[in-house]
Amino acid sequence: MTKLFLSNRNFRVLTLFSTIGGIGRGIFSIFMMWAIHAMYESTIYTGIAGFMFGAPMVASFIVGPFVDRWNKATVLRVVEFTKFCMVALLLIAHMFFVPVALLIFAAILIFSTASIFGSPAFTAILPRVVDSEDLVKANVLMSMVGIGGGIVLGVVLITISTGELSFTLFYGIVAGLLLVASLLTLFLRYEESATLAACEGADEKTTNLEHDTDEGAANKDKRTPNTPVIKTYLIELNEGFIFVKKGAFALFTIALITVNIFSEIAYVNLPMLVSLRTGEAFSFMLLSFLALAGSFIGSVICRNIEERFKIWQVLAVSLVIAGIARILFVNILADDFARSVIAFLTYIGFTAVVGIYYQVLKQKLPPKNLISRVATTATSLIAVATAIGALVGGFLGTVLYVDTVFFLQGGAYIALGLLLCLSKKLRRLPKISEIGEADTAD
Repeated sequence: MTKLFLSNRNFRVLTLFSTIGGIGRGIFSIFMMWAIHAMYESTIYTGIAGFMFGAPMVASFIVGPFVDRWNKATVLRVVEFTKFCMVALLLIAHMFFVPVALLIFAAILIFSTASIFGSPAFTAILPRVVDSEDLVKANVLMSMVGIGGGIVLGVVLITISTGELSFTLFYGIVAGLLLVASLLTLFLRYEESATLAACEGADEKTTNLEHDTDEGAANKDKRTPNTPVIKTYLIELNEGFIFVKKGAFALFTIALITVNIFSEIAYVNLPMLVSLRTGEAFSFMLLSFLALAGSFIGSVICRNIEERFKIWQVLAVSLVIAGIARILFVNILADDFARSVIAFLTYIGFTAVVGIYYQVLKQKLPPKNLISRVATTATSLIAVATAIGALVGGFLGTVLYVDTVFFLQGGAYIALGLLLCLSKKLRRLPKISEIGEADTAD
């Protein structure tokens, strides 16, 4: 993996960009949940904040065809600068007055809207600068480097969060990180045509996608060099939906949708749970940044199992272990914080395995000219689950004992893992390292 990092300039830039920008974005999303809880002490408000973070992602499928045509580096530059501006606005607001909830929610909404362009652009760049056989290594390496930097910074921020919480200081740190990430995008030397000619040759490249599907054949017949722009856009948009709803990839997406619904239901209640059990921001910040270490565990697991187990085995076992760990975490949080941290890291680690596998499948299964559309379509479907989960979680937090919400999440993960064992389509998938475009018609 070190050779890949040292020999590929664009990959080095992308790694630094994803590390620094990811830390900034992670701190923003984590801190905003606690900030809103601290200001209003209501799961309804944290639920609304969670909804604002997730709602824009519902429209991700719309931008896929555009991102496929645009220069991906330019998209990342605009996106990161927009995010920096939103955090800088909140920083200025806290320096001179206390911002109202409407301003905070609006900033979150714009911040998240920018992400629906940045995520597919980043997903589509990586396979263009890294060989297919190195994609798993590239994703794991980027995750590990980012997590390592995040843990160091997390220690500093946790230290700062002891005592009185400084909103201005946190916003200043996040704004600085996002500014650096914006500047790093200027060093990307990735060029591609951004014209309608980008669809030339698409019929040949999407053979695996369109094979034996009536929808694909219909699209192929409808698209000609003289097809109007809007009609071409709609045809290309439909291609993303066609791929996502096919075979085992559809089942994997359904699993991720279910995971995200229950994950978000629990997440918007986490500030309240920690507040009731420990009563301090420090514990929430500590758990949130330890999530980075949990992701590191997930990355290590992926690296060691990709050659040994089939995809369905990894998916099912990871969900069952994550569900058990979640239930244990809630049971022991108040009595033994140290042991609860172990359970928390186990939960984060195995859910990270599921996420990493899904990310790799989005990059390896579709033809390269279809990656952004598949990624944005999948993101939209999962975002619907996240948005619904946030609102449902905000409501459940007011009518149920907060522990019950987390028990529901753990039980749902266990049940989902066991149900996935019954799927013949999933069981036919090979190991993640063996999968490729030949499997798209499965």
